[in-house]
Amino acid sequence: MWRPRRLDTFSRVRSDKPRRFWIESFGCQMNDYDVERMTETLTSAGYEQTLLRPTADLVIINTCNIREKAERKTASAAGLWKEWRRDKPGAVLAIGGCVPSVDGDGLLKSIPHADFVFNPDAIPRIAEMADEALATRRRFTATAFIDVEDYDFLDARPVPGKVGVTALVTIQKGCDNGCAYCVVPKTRGREVSRPLPEVVAEVARFVQAGAKEVTLIGQNVNSYHGAGGGSDDFATLLAAVGEVAGLERIRYTTSHPKDVTPKVSEAFRDVPKLCEWMHLPVQSGSARVLAAMRREYTPDEYRRKLDYARACTPDLSITSDIIVGYPGETEADFRMTMALVEDVRFDGLYSFQYSPRPGTPAFAMDDDVPDAEKRERLGRLQELQQSIGRERLSRFVGRVEPVLVEGVSSRSPDHVCGRARGNQVINAPLPSGIAAVDLIGRTVSVQVVAARAHTLAGEIQALS
Repeated sequence: MWRPRRLDTFSRVRSDKPRRFWIESFGCQMNDYDVERMTETLTSAGYEQTLLRPTADLVIINTCNIREKAERKTASAAGLWKEWRRDKPGAVLAIGGCVPSVDGDGLLKSIPHADFVFNPDAIPRIAEMADEALATRRRFTATAFIDVEDYDFLDARPVPGKVGVTALVTIQKGCDNGCAYCVVPKTRGREVSRPLPEVVAEVARFVQAGAKEVTLIGQNVNSYHGAGGGSDDFATLLAAVGEVAGLERIRYTTSHPKDVTPKVSEAFRDVPKLCEWMHLPVQSGSARVLAAMRREYTPDEYRRKLDYARACTPDLSITSDIIVGYPGETEADFRMTMALVEDVRFDGLYSFQYSPRPGTPAFAMDDDVPDAEKRERLGRLQELQQSIGRERLSRFVGRVEPVLVEGVSSRSPDHVCGRARGNQVINAPLPSGIAAVDLIGRTVSVQVVAARAHTLAGEIQALS
């Protein structure tokens, strides 16, 4: 386990030429946020980010442990740096993110060319660890969690000109829920909420640096308790962020159904800057499977909460997560999931086959649904959602939607793209005589002319 130390050899590590770093990341928005904090920490310590992989002196692979595929990506990504680590004097390879929290020593054994591994709690010390790894060539892990009482969030230091139209702002880390299939409590530690004034101040800094929209992120944002500790702290935070001058839009992810209070649903109606989109993972439509997952709600409770949210905001867009093939899931259980999807009519759905994750309570259960059956169920679910998704998108055709332009469309260099308030991606051709740079960061009126498989096509209305 890594412990800080004073080393005179650090003076030999540093030179007049800044050391360069490269970060490769997999996973969720929390990982994206962590990359931004790593970048700021290393830059402030004298490192320089490089856009050319071979020129890097320090390489960080930021990992995800939610699904098996992401773990395989980590091993594959590390393998690509083996020769670089062997042949380049002064090279340091670090493995960060969630996987080290579960098996840091195992990573050092399986990736012998890695110098150190660290979890997200160690990000503030990343420059010091990289220097020590180079100076001593001692391999180590830095995977201990900081005590809840002692945890301090890193403050983002956004720089004008380097901030996008949208920004991520973390409001909490960790999770106390203990869902049977989820490894987050082991990879991110106990739940800690960031004090409300810190969140509001960081949002204001991003806005001052050029952001128009913020997404508040955490493992379970609506269990937030940084505004005094009450059940409606998250609704209080949404209202406070909504008062930040210059901010145009607010989004948040991810929520837990058990923590959706009436005031959270009412915030979509009462906080004008809060966009009409909620990502609310349901995971299964079977009460029996949800109980086995330790989700602490029933399908009927989930439906009732969505009914109230939609009563407050009729055009609210809802997206969700579903796991198919959880241990013990029968065909009857799966049909209940299909019935819930048919009933709720999600705007979008992230659906996955269950895969056992070491360190979770479900890992000890018999993974008794055959892979072929998991694939078949997933295919049926995705076919149903594709039909529903197209129907939900079609309601926008003919409407004029306010779209925050985020950049050039991947479809065509003469198109721009952005999102409606309900999180739908809209592509539109540039008006004659207008360059993309003139529109990025602006909210423009777009008439929707067509619904595609997952996006909308539109025409930008007259610009003032």
